[in-house]
Amino acid sequence: MKAKHHRMTKLFKDRKGTDLVPYVSSRDDRHEVVAPVSSVRIGETSKSLVRSKDCVDYPRWVTIFVGKSEKECKLWLDRYKNAVISICRPYEVSS
Repeated sequence: MKAKHHRMTKLFKDRKGTDLVPYVSSRDDRHEVVAPVSSVRIGETSKSLVRSKDCVDYPRWVTIFVGKSEKECKLWLDRYKNAVISICRPYEVSS
C-alpha cells in the first residue's frame, strides 16, 4: 500500500511559533467560530502592496459563524474546515 503524502498547509504563527487555528468560543450563552483570517484574503490589505513589499499580510481574528450551541459551531467548523483553512492561509509572493 502506498503511503499518502499530505501537503502541510502553511498557517500564521504566534510569537512562540505555534500555528494559529480556528476555534469555537462559547461564553455567556453565545457560541461562535473565530478564525485568524488573512488580511489580504478578506480585502483589508492590497495584494499589490504585499507583492511590492510595501505591506505585509497579517492574521485578523474574525468571528466567521455564530451558532445556537457549541455543538452546532463544532459541526459547522468540521463541515467547512477546508474553506476556513483556505482563508486562514497567509498570502505569499513567490520569490
